[in-house]
Amino acid sequence: MKRLIVQEFISVDGFCADRQKTTGFFDGTYNMVGDELIPYQEKLIESIDFILLGKETYKMFTNYWPDAGGENSKVASAMNRIPKIVFSSSLKEVHWGNCENISLVAEDAVNFVKSFKLNEEKNIIIWGSISLVKSLLSAGLIDEIQLVIVPVSIGKGDSLFPEDFNLFHLELADHKVLSNGVVLLKYNPLKK
Repeated sequence: MKRLIVQEFISVDGFCADRQKTTGFFDGTYNMVGDELIPYQEKLIESIDFILLGKETYKMFTNYWPDAGGENSKVASAMNRIPKIVFSSSLKEVHWGNCENISLVAEDAVNFVKSFKLNEEKNIIIWGSISLVKSLLSAGLIDEIQLVIVPVSIGKGDSLFPEDFNLFHLELADHKVLSNGVVLLKYNPLKK
């Protein structure tokens, strides 16, 4: 069965999007994080066989990754090579530069992912896509949660976890502290 991994950049006060549901407060995060996170991201993305995206994250990513290069060239190459699935009931079509390895799913994401995970033996990742992540968390379909905690605070915003969670147990699987205060935490949700 596939492992479904979520990786989110969050503020120290626990938000992955601001009040306007944007991630502008992370602008420059890779510059702030520096080179320390890049090898980890390269290793992670090489273990991924599918990328799942919600509509807004897809729009943001498709405007950057197909033409990215430079220090992100290894990650960009993998991002462009790995098949992607976009979940949206309002989009009519999706594109990813010159790549044809992207598809659109308008049906219920929970049912699709349940079936998708059973049929393959490869890894899946979700970046951003907060609404999609929340629905999959509520359905118990997430196998690993990676939080990249960036040393910024925004006071109020959009949390990764659904508001109806009264208690959600996680087991720390790994952690890494970068020299500039960024912390990578890897958790496994404890199944009930």
